[in-house]
Formats: sequence, structure tokens, C-alpha cells
Amino acid sequence: MWFFMYVCYFFSFVSFVMLLMVFAQSIHPFYVFQASPMSYLILTSIVYLFTETLIMFFFVGTGVSIKEFTQEKKLDHAFHRQSIAVKRKIYPPQLLNILILMTAFILYGAADTQKIPHVIYQLSLLVGMVHFLYAKRIQHDSFKENTQIILDMVGIKR
Repeated sequence: MWFFMYVCYFFSFVSFVMLLMVFAQSIHPFYVFQASPMSYLILTSIVYLFTETLIMFFFVGTGVSIKEFTQEKKLDHAFHRQSIAVKRKIYPPQLLNILILMTAFILYGAADTQKIPHVIYQLSLLVGMVHFLYAKRIQHDSFKENTQIILDMVGIKR
């Protein structure tokens, strides 16, 4: 569990750095590792979506493990209800962030073909990046809550 959680943190950091590079490319186009701004944007979207999917998988997986453990050990189902509450807290901002950033990524194509002003793409990307930080704060708190549920469930005092 710990390794998986640290991988989520690592890829969240990588995603944010890549988003910063994409934003910098929107101001002054430059190549990154011989990748054009469009190619780098596509790579960034893949890494970003991988990261967010990994985080969702983490919470689904730990939720299933908590449910199975409580059923197997005949523990109070409050632990499982708590894990569901954590997911209800984390998923809405996470999915909204995916929507905002994917919209921004798509708007790059519209801005590149001059169908919309470039500033609209930049503003949507900036809004997505700010919301990304907000969502990561909620994810961090949710990781802590989820870990505490597991520690309480197995009787480890923190």
C-alpha cells in the first residue's frame, strides 16, 4: 500500500511539472526532448490521465480490501462506510479536474488552428492547473484518512 501511495505522489508531481512545461510552451513555443508543443501536450495528457486513474484505482482497491477484511474478520462495517465517505470526498474534485484539463488540452487544437483565441486555451489551462493543486490537497487529506482507517481497522495506534 505504501509503495503504491508513494507512486501516486511521484506521478502527481511529474504531472504538475509537465503541466507547467505545457503552460510555458503556450507562452513561448519550444521543444522538449525534441517534441513539439503538440506532441509534448499529448504526452502530458497521457501521464496526467495515468496518474489520475492510478489514484482512483488506489482508493477503489483499498476500499475493496477494507470491505473484504471487515467481512472476513467480522468487524464493524463502519470502516467500509468511512472508506466510501473518503471516496465521495475525493472523486468529485478529481473528476472535475480531469474534465477541466482535458477540455484545455482539446482547446489547444482549436487555438492552434485559430478557431478560438489562444488566450482562452491559456486561461483554461491555468484554471485547470490551479484546480489541480486544489484537488491534490484533497487527495493528500484523503490518503491520510484512508491510511488512518486501515490502521484503526487492524488495531494499530498512531
